[in-house]
Amino acid sequence: MIQRVQSIYLALVFILIAIMSFLPVVVFHIGDVVFYMNIFRFEGVDSLSLVSELPEIWPLPILASILAILSIASIFRYNNRKQQLAINMIALLFNFALLAGIFLFSDMVSKLETVATTPTYDVAAFFPIVTVLLLILANRNIRKDQKLIRDSERLR
Repeated sequence: MIQRVQSIYLALVFILIAIMSFLPVVVFHIGDVVFYMNIFRFEGVDSLSLVSELPEIWPLPILASILAILSIASIFRYNNRKQQLAINMIALLFNFALLAGIFLFSDMVSKLETVATTPTYDVAAFFPIVTVLLLILANRNIRKDQKLIRDSERLR
């Protein structure tokens, strides 16, 4: 049954990761110039001389897409709750890696000589924290379903 509560939580994980792909995650200020980092690239740095100094952020889109794929795969594994729990735990690991990657890359950019300002984290930077909570809630509801089925089989 796809109409379970954990399916809604997992769909919300997918939606938040998809929205995060289009929003700026970290905003940097160099004097009057503002540039930002989203999941795929740095925007607004074309006019700046620090383009060659910026780190490659290719792990972020890979982690985000794996997380989105795992959340959708977990929705459709509703018949096998053990696999669904395992997929969600793996998604949690990728989620923590995505969160660490966002803060690591923003810290690397803020330590550059030409930037040397503290980054401003946008709302999308905190979406992985919300998705962690959603994955935990989904796991809790999967365990409730599993316990309910075990209890009903015991009564037979």
